[in-house]
Amino acid sequence: MNYKLDKRFINCTLLLLLFGIACGNKNNTVLQIPDMKFVMWDMVMADNLFGQMAIKDSLARPQKKNIALYQKVFEHNNTTREQFYNSYKYYQMHPLEMKILFDSVEAYGARVKVQYEKKPHIPVGGKGVR
Repeated sequence: MNYKLDKRFINCTLLLLLFGIACGNKNNTVLQIPDMKFVMWDMVMADNLFGQMAIKDSLARPQKKNIALYQKVFEHNNTTREQFYNSYKYYQMHPLEMKILFDSVEAYGARVKVQYEKKPHIPVGGKGVR
């Protein structure tokens, strides 16, 4: 009798554990925060580049250039448009994880800025800095 009770208890425990793992894991289509951080950073940089391009070339088809830049970002990060937007929707539904993601993107941007500022800059022009 105890054997059957122990077996049921173990089976129920394993079932609950597996269910918990399955519910706790994000869908395979959701980018994890470290990966999503780089995609989002690249998207921000692409938007900045697009903004600069739009100012210089106001007659160009801005929508197509914007889409092309995003596609390059997805290719660079080995992801797809669908995977990015599915991931973004997931994080919108999980505000705590979204906050962690945004904090991570912000921290990464700060590190990039520090690295940029450490590089020596060669002045443009023939006479140098006075």
